[in-house]
Amino acid sequence: MFKQKAEAAAQKAAGESSKKAAVEDAEWAKGSKSNAKKEEAEARKADALRKKAEKDALLAAEERTLPSGPKKTKTALKKTSAAPARRNGTLNLDQLDDNDDNDGPEASKPLSALNATGIDNALDVLSLSTATGGEKVDRHPERRYKAAYAAYESRRMPELEQELKGLRRQQRVDVIRKEFERSAENPFNQ
Repeated sequence: MFKQKAEAAAQKAAGESSKKAAVEDAEWAKGSKSNAKKEEAEARKADALRKKAEKDALLAAEERTLPSGPKKTKTALKKTSAAPARRNGTLNLDQLDDNDDNDGPEASKPLSALNATGIDNALDVLSLSTATGGEKVDRHPERRYKAAYAAYESRRMPELEQELKGLRRQQRVDVIRKEFERSAENPFNQ
């Protein structure tokens, strides 16, 4: 009985010593530095190279299946004056400008269509199209603004010199400009 216990104890001690030896060998195999980072980096590089090779192979296979021919490149198309101008979010009044220049029978033709995008521009088009025939719609008040202001200023300056004697000229000009902004003579207010 002692013999069996001794053998069992010896086997147990041998198993423990072999486990300790394996752990110690693993520690010695590691060395003083850990190679885990290096091995992980190498594994990532290998994986990236494998993925790149797969991607290149797929691309090459796709190119082989596509018909070979000259590649079509987009070129800028030159807009001609005959083509109607389309601008996003704006009111297209080019057709109206063209009719102003013509004094012949084409000027009296009704407009076929006006382009407008957005609610505000559509309302503007409706107001232009529903204007009475005898009333000419002013589409370019900014062209007349400078001349109208100059006439208003030349008319109002002597009057303001009498009314406001203590003001400098520039101050009177500022007062005139504020009055003109609210005046019925301002083309933008008509």
